Amino acid sequence: MELSRADASAIDPEARDAALRALGVARGAWIASGTEAEVYGLTDERVLKLYPDPGRACALEVLRRFYDSLRGEGLPFALPRIYDITPVRGLLAVTERRIEGKPLSELLPALDAGDALRARERYIDAVVALAELEAPHGVSRYLLLDESGTSSVRAQGWYEFVYRLAEVKIERHRASLEADVVDLPAKQARLRELYLGQRYDGPLRVVHGDFFPGNVLMSDAERVAGIIDFGSFTMFGDPLVDVSLACMFFDMYGPERSSVRDELIAVALRRVGADAEGTLYRYAMAYALMSCDLYAGAGGLRRDGHYRWAVDLLNTEPYWQRMA
Repeated sequence: MELSRADASAIDPEARDAALRALGVARGAWIASGTEAEVYGLTDERVLKLYPDPGRACALEVLRRFYDSLRGEGLPFALPRIYDITPVRGLLAVTERRIEGKPLSELLPALDAGDALRARERYIDAVVALAELEAPHGVSRYLLLDESGTSSVRAQGWYEFVYRLAEVKIERHRASLEADVVDLPAKQARLRELYLGQRYDGPLRVVHGDFFPGNVLMSDAERVAGIIDFGSFTMFGDPLVDVSLACMFFDMYGPERSSVRDELIAVALRRVGADAEGTLYRYAMAYALMSCDLYAGAGGLRRDGHYRWAVDLLNTEPYWQRMA
C-alpha cells in the first residue's frame, strides 16, 4: 500500500504523433503537459489527455465513475468529468470536460501584490470549499485507485492508514532519509504516537491529494473556475489533508517559501478554526514522507527536487513543535 503515479514524460514521441494523427488532433492543439498526461484542446467543451500506459484504462474507468458520483452542485467552481477512454497507438486517449481558466501557477507571476494576495485567499477559500465534498456512498477503501485492495476502511482507521503510507517510504528509503533528516527515528516515533494513539471520528470526505496552484484554474485573481486532476493521490478521509497540502505546495522552492506557508496557514486557520493547527502540520509531515520518492528519476532520490522539498519540511523544527 503506497502512493504512486503515472509519468507523462514516458510518452514516446512517435507514439504521440501517431495517436494525434489517428485522432485528427493537431500538435498545435497542445495546452499543457501535466504530471501524468499531456493535454490538447478539442472543442470549447472538451480536452484530450494522452497517458503513456494503456494499462491504466481500468484505473481511469474508476476515476470516471468517481467523477460521475460527485455531488458538487453547491461548489463555487467546476469539477472534471471523463467522457471517453480509448487505447490508441500504444497510448491511452481520454476525453474530458474542458474547464476554462488558467492555472494559478501561470497567473501568479503577472499579478501585482494586491491581486496576488487576493488570489492566495481565493486559493485557500477553494480548498476549504472542497473540504465539504462528501465521499461517494458506500466507500470501502481510503485510496480511490487502490489496485492492491490494501486500503480497506474496515481493516484500519484513517490515522493508521496515513501513518502506514508514511512508514512504507521510511523503511524503503531509510538510509537516505536518516542521512538527510535530523533525528529521523525520533520523528518517526512522534508520528507513530500521534497517528496510532488517536482515532479519527470525522466524516470521510473527498481528499484531492495534489491540491497546488497548477491544479487550480482561475478566471482571474478573484475567481476560481475549477479544480482539476484528481486521481493517483485522491483519497477518502479527513479533508484537512488538502488544506495542509495547499499551504505547503503553494511555494515549494522559493526563497520566501517559509513565510508564504506561514501566511497561508494563518489564512486557513481563520477559515477552519485555530484548533486545526496541529493537525495541519501532522499531515504535512506524513505527506512529505509518503510522497518523498514520487518524482525521483534517473538522477537518484537525493537529487530530486520533490525529495528535497520533503526533507526541507521534515527539517523545519517549528513545524514539529506545532504538532501537539
